[in-house]
Amino acid sequence: MMENESRWQDIYEHLKEAGYDVYSPGVKVGECTKPYVVVKNDGSTQLASFSTDQDLYAVMVYVPKQAYSKLEPMVQQIKKTMKGLYPMVIPYGQQTPSFYDDDVKAHTISIEYKNYKKML
Repeated sequence: MMENESRWQDIYEHLKEAGYDVYSPGVKVGECTKPYVVVKNDGSTQLASFSTDQDLYAVMVYVPKQAYSKLEPMVQQIKKTMKGLYPMVIPYGQQTPSFYDDDVKAHTISIEYKNYKKML
């Protein structure tokens, strides 16, 4: 895999290459009929007095309304797949509780990842 200037792009392409149905935020519309993933930039913070930024990324996993039992196994598979980007992208330790998104008729969980980079 070629390294991009964008860690978001690295995550997106890595998951796509692993066979997941991957989208940018706001692109996937309509009811969830099969599992998919949305990769989102979740902001950036400066680390204390260091010249390093910590960029955060959310990998949001969606499964159809009738497929709740597939949510946790898919989350575990995503985590396993994401290990392939270590140490460039590191698990942040945050995972949201599952919730039902009525707009797309899907259950979802968001997993947080981080990347450190030198400030420009």
